[in-house]
Amino acid sequence: MVKTLWTISVTLVLLIGLGIFEHFFVEKQFDELKTALYVLYDKIEDETAQTTDAESVKTLWNKEKENLHVIVPHTNIANIDYWLSEAIGLIETKKFDLALSKVVVLIDMCEQIPDTYGVSFENIFCLLYTSPSPRDGLLS
Repeated sequence: MVKTLWTISVTLVLLIGLGIFEHFFVEKQFDELKTALYVLYDKIEDETAQTTDAESVKTLWNKEKENLHVIVPHTNIANIDYWLSEAIGLIETKKFDLALSKVVVLIDMCEQIPDTYGVSFENIFCLLYTSPSPRDGLLS
């Protein structure tokens, strides 16, 4: 009985620790991208953005997403790739108004995606609520 309680306690501590690490790791990756996007946003707003500016953001994102592939779903990564490629194309053709809207979406994504990995009551409750139970017949 004591051994079981000890094992459960250690497991819970490890899970909470990993959850906190994951949250801060994902947050850090997206903060770096968000900072680069704000710089690009300012340049687009001033209509001084060059394709090389946008390409440097893409290079940063390619480096960051290598670390995020294990944690963040592919659809989120693909969406950022898509919006970033759209912004680059619009900057290339000097359509700054449209490029600005794409960068705004990217900044919003950089703020929202890490929130889904935070240790919060909603995330824990959702995980517990969607876990299989013996009534589902999945555990037998």
